[in-house]
Amino acid sequence: MIADPCGGGAGRRFDSFLSMDPRIGHAIGRMEEAIDREVLVAELAASVSLSPSRFAYLFRRDTGVSPARYLHTLRMERARLLLERTFLSVKEVMAYVGVNDPSHFSRDFRRYHGVPPTGLRRRSWAALEWSRRRNPSINTQNGS
Repeated sequence: MIADPCGGGAGRRFDSFLSMDPRIGHAIGRMEEAIDREVLVAELAASVSLSPSRFAYLFRRDTGVSPARYLHTLRMERARLLLERTFLSVKEVMAYVGVNDPSHFSRDFRRYHGVPPTGLRRRSWAALEWSRRRNPSINTQNGS
């Protein structure tokens, strides 16, 4: 079963992706390219010349999850990375991962990561770096 479609190590080993049906690999690539837009299973299936039901079957067989679950996981992982590593606001991150409703995003993010987006941002590298830029005296505290 795939736990992390972004390749963070907790999911499938690399060699299992080599044995994946190439059509499913292509569809995953399309999901990653279109992460900021609505992605329909029927469109993904058509892009690889499969019926939606056959596509869903092969996708689940090769990844361990449904296409919709995979896309949701991909979005939540990408949102985490953007919050941790960039200075983008939560609203901008939402737009980058294709979520329009702030309360829906916050609820899903908290369920997936165990912390709200603002909580993750407060303890991220980007937040610390932002604080250091705004207040250079932080660099001299605690031996930094």
